[in-house]
Amino acid sequence: MNKYPLLSKVLVIGLLMLLLSIPLLMVRDLIQERSQNREAATEEVARAHAGAQTLTGPVLYVPYTETFTRTVSVGETGHTREERVTQSHAVIRFPTVMETRSELATETRWRGVFPITVYTSVNQSSGRFVWTEVEPREKNGQISLGQPRLLMGVSDLRGLLNAPQLKVNGGALAVAPGPAAQRLPLPLAASLDAAQLRPGAVLSFELQLELAGTGRIGWVPLADENRVQLQSSWPHPSFDGDFLPRTRSVSASGFDAAWSVPSLSTQAQQQFVQQGGEPRRAPESFSVSLGNPVDVYRMTERATKYGMMFIVLTFAAFFVLEMVKRWRIHPMQYLMIGAALVLFFLLLLSIAEHLDFVWAYLVASAACIGLLAHYLRHVLGGWAPGLLMSGLLVALYGVLYGILISEDNALMMGSLLMFGVLAAIMVATRKVDWYSVMGASAPPQ
Repeated sequence: MNKYPLLSKVLVIGLLMLLLSIPLLMVRDLIQERSQNREAATEEVARAHAGAQTLTGPVLYVPYTETFTRTVSVGETGHTREERVTQSHAVIRFPTVMETRSELATETRWRGVFPITVYTSVNQSSGRFVWTEVEPREKNGQISLGQPRLLMGVSDLRGLLNAPQLKVNGGALAVAPGPAAQRLPLPLAASLDAAQLRPGAVLSFELQLELAGTGRIGWVPLADENRVQLQSSWPHPSFDGDFLPRTRSVSASGFDAAWSVPSLSTQAQQQFVQQGGEPRRAPESFSVSLGNPVDVYRMTERATKYGMMFIVLTFAAFFVLEMVKRWRIHPMQYLMIGAALVLFFLLLLSIAEHLDFVWAYLVASAACIGLLAHYLRHVLGGWAPGLLMSGLLVALYGVLYGILISEDNALMMGSLLMFGVLAAIMVATRKVDWYSVMGASAPPQ
């Protein structure tokens, strides 16, 4: 290999890059571990406070019995007889219209270095039911209504700050857990007077619900016309679920969003009826998440994905300038420089848990560039070449940050960076006699 010193140097640098990929992978594993710790902290806060909440209902639930006569065969004689049969069923009526106004107050709880967003909400709803008679399933069936109830539910009952306040046609009704003996589709129930269920009767209701939760709040659109308006001082909402708000306004002082969902555009009613009290799939819903728009673990993980490219570009720049400027950089010095580049990502992770990501990136990159500038001053024999290489590192760190914050344009920016580096290398080495550099004889002219 001494006959080809350039080839030996290239192979050694390649081996160093493979070695540096090991601590880079270890940093990525650490990022995943810290992200999992944050999720565990969120679950811990949710257990003590309340989890994500989805509001469902109210719906009108009426059990009934149907009695009818049917003809059955007696043995094999061909004779028949009539018997009286009673079957139990239940009918569900959904509101014809339901309007909800909600106000959300947020608070940040801390578990170690992990911030967890919790909230309390005041939800005021109004709407109406229109009662229609239950049609018999059998031709001669007779219907007998049982105890009608208004049912409602939330995802985590621990989030109820007080008993829901419900009024129907101006009269207050007590809301309590549903009877344990009955398998009702929602956990909270208020009993109605069966005499109110006259054909065509309108049941107007008002419901006030004070609810605590963590991270997300949502609604299931079960009415024929669903309208929800939500206000909060949280400046970074993320609108999720099956329906986006019709109107929304987001600013540094908070947000205001309004949804309008007709039953024609959702299958929530059919999905709720098909559950039969045993949910297999949550009905369609819409929600707001109160997460931080800059996830430091996601951003840091994305940064490490470009880590090897970062090391390759830096080593390539050093190698080319070593050939052009006749610098002498030992493989151990390449290893030191690579170790500083890998350490940047660990610094970024640790600092980003305490500062905003932009400041963490600035501090971590400044620390690594400062360290390398001081080191390269002695390696390259002066401040001028040291500052030259430090300037290239500043440009690389700047481009990397641009890629991180511009997720939609990351591919284009990365491609342009690689093209620019290749072009710079080709221009810088256009006059290099590679045969002479590699120690081989030039081919005959």
